[in-house]
Amino acid sequence: MIMSAKHEDSGAATTNDIRRPPPKAWRILFWLMLLGAFGLVMLFVGARFGGRIHATLGQMWHDIVGGEEAQEEVASGSYYTCGMHPWVILPAPGLCPICHMDLTPLDPAKFSGEITIDPVLAQNIGVRTGVVERGPVVSTIRTVGKIDYDETRVVDVNLRVSGWIEALHVDYLGATVTEGQPLFELYSPELYSAQQDYLLARQQQAPPDLPFVPRIGPDAASSLAAARTRLSFFGIDDAQIAALEAAGVPQRTMTIRSPGDGTVIQKMAVAGMRVDPGMKMYRIADLGRVWVTVTVYESQLPFVAVGQPAVMTLPYVVGQRFEGAVTYVYPWVDDKTRQVNVRLEFDSHDGALKPGMLANVELRRELLEPRTLVSRSAVIDTGARQVAIVSLGGGRFEPRELRLGVDAAGDRVEVLEGLQPGEQVVVSGQFLLDSESKLREGLARMLRGGLVGDEQAAAGPELQVMPPALGDALVAVVEPYLRIGDALASDSTATLAGTASSLSAAASALLATAVPDDEHFWHRHRQAEDLRGRADELAKAQEIAAARSLFADISLDLAALLRVTGVPLQLDRELHELRCPMYRENEGGAYWLQQGQEVHNPYFGSMMLNCSDQRKVLPDAKGDATMVDVGAAVDALVASYLQASAKLAADSTEGLDATWGDVQRQATKLRAAPPAIAKLAAQVAAAVPGPATDIEAIRTAFGALSQATIALVTAAPASRPLEQAYCPMAKAAWLQVDKEIVNPYMGSRMLGCGSVQATLPARPAGGQGR
Repeated sequence: MIMSAKHEDSGAATTNDIRRPPPKAWRILFWLMLLGAFGLVMLFVGARFGGRIHATLGQMWHDIVGGEEAQEEVASGSYYTCGMHPWVILPAPGLCPICHMDLTPLDPAKFSGEITIDPVLAQNIGVRTGVVERGPVVSTIRTVGKIDYDETRVVDVNLRVSGWIEALHVDYLGATVTEGQPLFELYSPELYSAQQDYLLARQQQAPPDLPFVPRIGPDAASSLAAARTRLSFFGIDDAQIAALEAAGVPQRTMTIRSPGDGTVIQKMAVAGMRVDPGMKMYRIADLGRVWVTVTVYESQLPFVAVGQPAVMTLPYVVGQRFEGAVTYVYPWVDDKTRQVNVRLEFDSHDGALKPGMLANVELRRELLEPRTLVSRSAVIDTGARQVAIVSLGGGRFEPRELRLGVDAAGDRVEVLEGLQPGEQVVVSGQFLLDSESKLREGLARMLRGGLVGDEQAAAGPELQVMPPALGDALVAVVEPYLRIGDALASDSTATLAGTASSLSAAASALLATAVPDDEHFWHRHRQAEDLRGRADELAKAQEIAAARSLFADISLDLAALLRVTGVPLQLDRELHELRCPMYRENEGGAYWLQQGQEVHNPYFGSMMLNCSDQRKVLPDAKGDATMVDVGAAVDALVASYLQASAKLAADSTEGLDATWGDVQRQATKLRAAPPAIAKLAAQVAAAVPGPATDIEAIRTAFGALSQATIALVTAAPASRPLEQAYCPMAKAAWLQVDKEIVNPYMGSRMLGCGSVQATLPARPAGGQGR
């Protein structure tokens, strides 16, 4: 019984052991695996969606806690960027939308082009500065020249009789001779006979008094004079004739002497040779003065003038300088090299300058009075603009855009705008500063919301309406300016001083003209004041080259001013702006204003009168279209046109110039009309014939005027209907009142040639008035 109970207890114990929970170590391992799986899931979610969760929670926090601070920062105009993505710029603090990092404030100094760097860093990167100075504008041309003989000091020894050379006194090339020095002895039977005749005439000069031969004395004197003249024609001088008289007998040979001082540069004479009249025995050159021929490019011609000093050095004569002058500028240009020859003169008393040598030549010329000058190394020229970096002190630097003038000596350049004398500019290391400046300018432009290319968009006149007084004052400025341009194009300075004074006075009157509702207009636009100052300098200019340089600056001022105000409608024709690429070519060329299509270049005149590669029409001023009676102007224009047509049909040109002026004036009035009509009126004004006496040339120009007038009357009808006729012989149309053909192109030859092609109706009553 006892054994059985034990056995049962053992079985129960075995069953309980099987149902017992696992040990503690296994439970720990299970929880660790579960936590690891959860961590992997959280890592996945964080990598995939953590940024969004963080941004959402961060924004909620800023909305709850930092709302007022953020609003204050936005109101203060601060901006924030991301260190990893600097192109992200936001007006409020927060998170980067790309990497979700906190945004950091931007330095306000970066919103402008000004740069601030540590002075020690500036020293380490090699930033060096120089001073902007004021001094004379001196142009220096460096070129190479060739030394040659002075052609005015070269003489030839030629013979006038035939004979033989019996003795040669100067027997080698390069010998130095003096005037009157014997060259060779010439035996000539013809010369010997002339000596005999002379001596015989001398013997017969005092014949016996024979009453039956009354003229024997005068005849003897005449024979003596003729014999002496014959000797002189053979090249025998007075001293040789006196020696012949003293000897009393003819000499077998006559001595041929040197006609001047110099060096024998050619020798053909040989002892014993047979010679004939006209043969050149010697060529003698005086080397005390030589010519030097140099070449300059045609663009450098304005800087070269007769009388200009020149300095010459020889590469093989160290330290010696020769001073001379320009004596002649050759009147042609090599069409292949585009160069012009210039002749200089130099003294060479010691014989150092030998023909055939090559020499270095400098031509220096003071072009203008003292101007603002800066070192060329300080200018960063991008082609589109010129920039200098100005040192403001304390490690601060500012970029300045410049307007440059002519190049000056000492590797300096004239500054027209952008710098003032005494300022410090960076001459070394400025490219690093300019790069940083451009980055900051780009940042500022982006913050302003500017679009690429907006700064180059063409802007119309600033004035909404041109006041009549201002228009009259501008016309008073433009008219003397155009006369100066015409004078320079004609290579004339005769009236320059007076016209420039008139221009200065007109500029002063312009500055005194008030612009309604804009009392600070002349403070913002300084071109008129600059123009007045340059006109005063132009009135004092003595040389045409200096006048042309000042005229180029005046042209820039006037063009800039007219872009702001618009071309006054009182001018009878459009004003064109043209460019000469050859003048100031290192500055992108020079501009000028003129009227008419034919180019008249004021910078080169007759040398290159038609030099121009760009032309554009300056915008007209904005007139008050309500003040223009379009119908009345069109009727007056048509009346003058019909009057001119009738004169041409009658084969007459009398009074046409006045008629053309009437057409021009009416077309000018219409420039203040609505844009479509103003454009057609401008075409009529451009087609008005100029002064001419050839009636056929006038008829040809009348065809273009007719085409423009037909287009204008089609858009702005006249008060009465007009007939549009066409002549197939002239291949041109015209307007007339009646249907009966009256041909202005053929006149009396074929007055009825042509046919009416269309009728242009009259405008309705009350239409197209003011």
